[in-house]
Order: sequence, then structure tokens, then C-alpha cells
Amino acid sequence: MLHDDKQKQEKYILASQVISFCLLAMLILVAVSFKDQLTYEIGYYHSTLMFFVVLPLIVLIRLLSIHYNNKLIDYSVNSFFYLVSAIFLIYLNNNAFQILLIMPVISMALKYGTKHSIYTVLCSLVVLLFVSDKRNFTSIDSDLMYCIVFILVAWLLGNMRESEMDIEKKLERLAHYDGLTDLLNHRSFQRILELELQNAEKNKSSLSLIMLDLDYFKIYNDSFGHQKGDLVLRQVAGILKDATPSNCYCARYGGEEFALILPGICIEMAKRVGENIRRKIEETVFPGMELLPKGKLTMSVGIAEYPTMANNKEKLIQKADEALYKAKFVSKNKVETYYSVFDELSLGLMEEERDIFNSIRTLTMVINAKDKYTYGHSERTMQLAQKLGKRIGLEQESLKELIYSALLHDIGKIEVAREILNKPGKLSEEEWAVLKQHPQWGADIIRPLKSLKGMADIVRFHHENYDGSGYPLGLKGEEIPLGARILRIIDSFDAMTTIRQYKEGMTKEQALEELKNLTGRYYDPNLLAEFLAMMQEV
Repeated sequence: MLHDDKQKQEKYILASQVISFCLLAMLILVAVSFKDQLTYEIGYYHSTLMFFVVLPLIVLIRLLSIHYNNKLIDYSVNSFFYLVSAIFLIYLNNNAFQILLIMPVISMALKYGTKHSIYTVLCSLVVLLFVSDKRNFTSIDSDLMYCIVFILVAWLLGNMRESEMDIEKKLERLAHYDGLTDLLNHRSFQRILELELQNAEKNKSSLSLIMLDLDYFKIYNDSFGHQKGDLVLRQVAGILKDATPSNCYCARYGGEEFALILPGICIEMAKRVGENIRRKIEETVFPGMELLPKGKLTMSVGIAEYPTMANNKEKLIQKADEALYKAKFVSKNKVETYYSVFDELSLGLMEEERDIFNSIRTLTMVINAKDKYTYGHSERTMQLAQKLGKRIGLEQESLKELIYSALLHDIGKIEVAREILNKPGKLSEEEWAVLKQHPQWGADIIRPLKSLKGMADIVRFHHENYDGSGYPLGLKGEEIPLGARILRIIDSFDAMTTIRQYKEGMTKEQALEELKNLTGRYYDPNLLAEFLAMMQEV
């Protein structure tokens, strides 16, 4: 908007100079129309020259001035104006027309302010004195009056323009920078990221994006108030500024979340930048931080790289955000680079199934937002399932089905209300009945993936118990698919060792002992023996 206003102002200045030249030409015609024929013909000749040569030349130079915004061009235009004006003022021999010399003063005052308008006043005075000298100073009194008027106009309009420029600068800064932290705001972040991605694409270079989020900041804000929280945000912003490499950009993305745009920097270098920031925040002493859960204020960091991880702005932000989400909700105070098993696993699907898989991936992200526990749980379960599957010698196709099933076994929770998933206390019978349906809902969601046909049954029966006391159908023994029996053990182990809102997590040894106590009841004895041996080796 400010740029548009400047363009309008330039056009007004151009229009004023064109009008002044037209006015000068018309005055010449009027002045000579009452004189003899020879004088009229001379005046007509000069007016024609003014309209068809001088005026187009002035317009061309002014257009160049607007395009390049060059003071030298403006002074060239004014010099040309003064030259033409001096010639015609001498020719007309009329003091009233000397007021035209104020036009360059006005245009320079409106464009550049007091300093350059005063310089232009001096040029006007030189022309005025030159013309007066040619007339033997017969009109020195009116010349002095013009001098005073020129100076007053330059001073008044120049100061008004400088005040306006100061306001423009403040508005421009407010438009691009966050008022609290003095970092780039969200709007500027989006604009700069888009431009830098275009440059990266053009130059075939990399670009890394770092997303950062303060851990426990809401607790700090609630405990000490927003004023103290604002002081912390300013302090953090100062740390980020100091740690941001040159030619890179630091922005406040929103709330307690920040972002760094690192043009030309690869993922490994970005990790070092992120780790440096994480360490500095951890080591910084903030007032009252001893009351926070870990006795200090920390920062989680997520990183993604263009073009290896994303090919456009939206995907790059999404993947950096996913990495941040993983860092924040799995352990906090950690730097995570983007990695998705979905990207890796989707390579094994048929082309027509990838759209379905991408939809399932989106649903998984929704579940992660609803149930923070599910995010890390699904990946950890997948990793353990892969190890155990290889240990017992599963065929490649069965192992692939097990890996997919472990990653997606809680997909049915998309149908379960957030209040049930995150309820701190014991579930009611009605709530428990809803939750027990998630294996069936999950199986229905993934059934269209025909190339992994056994996966739906693994997901459907992963809560069946070996003695038949599980759900949804109460299958027992080897009626339960092998993958589901494996998943039952691993799912339980990870649930036991994970801290939840309503319970503390067990140690690894405590969890393994609990599994032993339930062998033959909930878990396949042979598979459990292999799992226990595997975990003892870790």
C-alpha cells in the first residue's frame, strides 16, 4: 500500500511539471498575441517547440526518474526546466511569470524533503538573479519577494514531507515487524519464504526452515502473567537474533512459536544452528523458571529442507511443523529433522493406492492433534514390531503388513472424541464401549489398501487376548492373526512405559515383568519369550 502511495505521488509530481510546461507555453502565446506579426510568429515557434520537443523529453526523463528513483535524474529534469524557463522569462520580460520557478521547489520538497528542496531553492534563486541581471535589476523588490516565498514553501513542504516519511517508515516497520519482539512478523515470513524459495529454485540451491516453540510457556504465562511472559519473549527474540546466521531471516511465527529461514543452508548446517539455539535457551536464566516442570524454560526445534523434503512453501512449512510436533510432544527440549515413515512406506504401494494412503496419513495427523500420546506411540510400536518380525523370521510380505499395521493400528481413534482420548480419570462404561470400537473402525479405514490385504485383520484384532478375553470378537490362541498377536505384546509394552496424563510410566524392567505375569492370558507365550529375549539384548 505504501508503495502504491509513492507511485501516486510520483504521478502527481509528473503531472504538475507537465502542467507547468503547458502553462508556460500558453503564457507565451498569450503574451505575444497582442504584439506585431513577427513577434507572434517567433512566440508561436517557441510554443510549438515547447509542446512537441521539450515537453515529451521532460515526460520521458520524469518517467525514468519514477522507475529508477534516482535523484540525479530529478536534478537533471529541474536543470532542464530552469534552462528553458530562463530563456523564455528573458524573452517575455514579464515579472509575473517568474512564479513558475517555484515548481521544481515544490516537486523536490514533496519527494525528498527539506534538504533537497533547499538545494532546489538555491538553483531557483540563481535563475531568478540571472534573469534579473539581464533586466538590469529593475525588479529587485519583486525578486526578493519571490526569494522569500520560495524559501518558505521549501521549508514548509519539506518539513511536512519529512514528517510524512517518518510516519511511512514507522508504518512500514509495523507492517513487516512484530511489535513485541522486533522480529519479522508472520506476514513478512510468508512473503520472504516465498521469494527465497523462488531464488533457491532458480539457483538450484537448498533452503532450510527451522520452526521453534517454547516448552511450558503457557504454564509460565499463567503463573507470572502476560507482562512477564512478554519479557521472556523479548529475551528469547534477542537470543534468536544473535544465533541467526547472516543473510538469514528470523520471524515470530505466532504466540511463542518462531521461525528461521536459512537460504543456501543444508539440513546438517541447519541442525547445528537449531542445536545452538536450543542449548542457549536451556542455559539462559529466566525469572521464575524454577517453578516450571523441569526447572527451566526450554525450546523444541523442528527442521525441514527444500527441495529434498518438500517442493513448495506449504509443504515445507508443514514438514518443519511436523518435525517440531515430534520434538515437542515426544520429549521436548530437542532438535528434530523431518522424517516420515509414511514417505518411505508409500513407495511400496501401487500408484492407485497412494491417494488412499495419503488420506490415511492426513487422518493420522488429525489423531496426533487429538491424542498427543498416539504420535510417538505409533512410531515406537512400528519400530519394535519390525525388530520382532525380523527376529522370528517373518516373510517379506508379512513383515511389511506388520510394519504398516503397527504404524496405523490406532487410526480408528479418529472416530473417538478428544475428551475420551485425553480423559485423566477412569472411563465410564459408555466411554469404554466407544473406545473399544476403534480397532474395527481402523480396519474399515485401511481395508481399501488391497496390496496389503492382511493388514486390516491385524488392526482389527490387535486387542484380542490369547485366552479369548479381548475384543472385539473374543478370539483366542491361534485364531488371532500372527501379526495381531505380535502387536498385542508391543502395544502393551509401549503403553506401560509411556507417561500418560493419568499415570506414571513403568521402567523397562517393570513392564517386562508385568508382561511375564500375563503370559498365556493376554499374550502368546512363544512370541512373548522372543520379545523378552529381544528386549534383554537392547
